[in-house]
Amino acid sequence: MKLHPILVSGLLLAPGAAFGQAVMQVPAEPAPATVAAPVTVVVPAPAPAASVLPPVRYAGTVAGDELFNLIQANPRFAKLSKDLPGSPLMLRVTHSFEMTAGGKAAGLTSAILAGSTLGLLPVVTNNDVAITYEFVVNGVPLSTWVYRRNFTRSQNIFATDTTYGLGKEGLVWARSTVNEFLAAAAGDAALAALIEEYGFYFPAKPAS
Repeated sequence: MKLHPILVSGLLLAPGAAFGQAVMQVPAEPAPATVAAPVTVVVPAPAPAASVLPPVRYAGTVAGDELFNLIQANPRFAKLSKDLPGSPLMLRVTHSFEMTAGGKAAGLTSAILAGSTLGLLPVVTNNDVAITYEFVVNGVPLSTWVYRRNFTRSQNIFATDTTYGLGKEGLVWARSTVNEFLAAAAGDAALAALIEEYGFYFPAKPAS
C-alpha cells in the first residue's frame, strides 16, 4: 500500500478519541404505507466502512448551510462537521464571480439606468459563477474540483435577496454541483488512498 506523505510525516493528529472510530450506519425502517396513499420510502444503502471518510471539518461560503446539509446527507460524508477545530482534514467550498467583458459594459450601463430611475429599472448583470470544492490535509490541497456556469441576472436594487447573491437559477445550479462533486470524489484516487491509510493507522474497532 502506498502511504500518503502528508500522513506519514506524522502531522495527522486525531482531534479526539471519537476521531478514530468508525461509524456503522443502519438504514431506517421504511415508513408504513397508508391504504389511501401508499408511499415508498427509499433508504440509501450505508456506505462500506472502508469508504467512509473520517471526521472532516467543513468550511464553506456558498448558499449558507444548504450545500453542507446536502453533502452531509451522503453516507460517505456522514462525519462532516463544522465544529471540528484543529482537525487536519477539511473540505473547503468557495465561490467567485467572474465578470465577462460584455457583462461588465452591460452591468455599468444597467447600474446607471437603475440609479437614474431611482430603482424603477432593474440592474442586469452577467457573470461566470465558479464553485470550488477543495479537500485539504494539514493545510495542503489534496484534490480540487471546480464547476463553472454563466448567468444573466436581473434584480431590483431595493429587493431582498434570498438566494445568497446567486439568483434563483444560480442557487438551483449551486445545489446541483453537490451531486457532481460527490460522484467525482467517489472516484478520486488520492482521496481513496487517504481513506485507506487513515484506516491503517486508525483501524475500526470490531463490533462487540
